[in-house]
Amino acid sequence: MKTSDFMNANLNAIKKLIKEQMSDKFDSHIFIRALAKKYEYQYVLLLRNYRKDAHRNVHAQIARHLSKNKDYFEIEKHGKVRSATVFGFNNSNELWSKK
Repeated sequence: MKTSDFMNANLNAIKKLIKEQMSDKFDSHIFIRALAKKYEYQYVLLLRNYRKDAHRNVHAQIARHLSKNKDYFEIEKHGKVRSATVFGFNNSNELWSKK
C-alpha cells in the first residue's frame, strides 16, 4: 500500500488522533511518532516499500498529507521548527496548531 493510500483510507482516524493526542501546538515529527505508534504494523509495511531512505520518504509523504488536508484536520501551519526525528537527529519540520 502506498503512503497516500493509507493516509486517505484513515482520514477520520487521523483527524481523531490529532484532536485527542496532539497538543494545541505540535510538529510533524511528534505527529509521525504518534501515527507510527498507533499504526505500527501498517507503518512498517509503508517503510518496506522503499529500499533506500525509507523513513525519509514515508515521513515526507505523511507531512505532505498533513499539509494537503490541513483544513479537514482543522490545523494550520506556524512555520518551521527544529526537533528530533525518530532517529534523534535535530531537523527542520513544520509546526502546527489546532484551529
